[in-house]
Amino acid sequence: MFTEGTYTVLARADRAPDAELVARFGGIVIDDRTVAFRSATQAVECAIALAEHAPGAIGLHAGELGAGEQGQARPVVLAAGLASLAREGRVLASSIVRALAPDVHMGEARDVSLPGMAGRMTVHEVHVGRRRDPLRVVIADDAALVRDGVAALLRDNGVEVIATAADAAELHEAVARHLPDIALIDIRMPPTYTDEGLAAAERIRAAFPQVGVLVLSQHLDARYALRVAEANPARTGYLLKDRVTDSRALFDALERIAAGGCVIDQAVAEGLVSRASALARIDELTEREREVLALVAEGLTNRAIAERLVVTQKTVETHIGQIFLKLGLRDVEGEDRRVAAVLAYLRTAQPGR
Repeated sequence: MFTEGTYTVLARADRAPDAELVARFGGIVIDDRTVAFRSATQAVECAIALAEHAPGAIGLHAGELGAGEQGQARPVVLAAGLASLAREGRVLASSIVRALAPDVHMGEARDVSLPGMAGRMTVHEVHVGRRRDPLRVVIADDAALVRDGVAALLRDNGVEVIATAADAAELHEAVARHLPDIALIDIRMPPTYTDEGLAAAERIRAAFPQVGVLVLSQHLDARYALRVAEANPARTGYLLKDRVTDSRALFDALERIAAGGCVIDQAVAEGLVSRASALARIDELTEREREVLALVAEGLTNRAIAERLVVTQKTVETHIGQIFLKLGLRDVEGEDRRVAAVLAYLRTAQPGR
């Protein structure tokens, strides 16, 4: 029996939560997969303990359960939906839980679609003490010093570097053998040092669509970014090579790509603003709409854009709606519209347009 008020619901996708751990954190059993907590912080701490004790996928959402209400309460359904999206050993929490437990370390907001439900939901990944399934990365660069330096940086931050390669042939062989989460590829490799890395990235995306690619380039060239993203934008990224010295930007890009996103370097996105009048439809965008679209091109969620511009999320949603309307993207659904808008934006930088 539940008294009236807000509860945070913890759902496991794979098994019943450990009863002893649940009791330790004051949990109330709802059914064999879900428990509720009066304290959001205790719910999150219990989820972390469960993930460390017995790796599994966990979802957290908060809301009113009501007196006597059982497993079909909306917070229960949404928590279970988040658990179904989480990877093993991970905890996904809704933005409501994030607000109720502000002292808990969580990742950047991102938007997801829950199975069988309309609309999108803003979520955060809760940082579990020891990552059970680190990102698995292959690094390709002809310079041994760069390969070793990037590999050391990634390993020091919990990323598993499973292979390195000096050219496109070695890269393709390593990807085929290990099937990493992401291939981190220098755009210029032997023998001509032009676009071998880019061609290798395209080949990998065609042969192994489950493998993400992050292409590093010394040149701010939107044509390269367009080649990386156009055929299959999911799990792709294009960053300037000096980003490898900014561990936050590099790791954020890797996480977004592993989660299925498309990441374009901030400098490329911002540089397109000055050339955005090259297409008539892009020219119809206001200065603020172009600014928002540049941030969309970076792979930011609506929430993150709102925080960057110091406006409300509703304002950002209005701007993006106008962008879709002006670019004629009424008939493209969901996240595909964001990708389509970014690709339209990238095309404005191509010579001769």
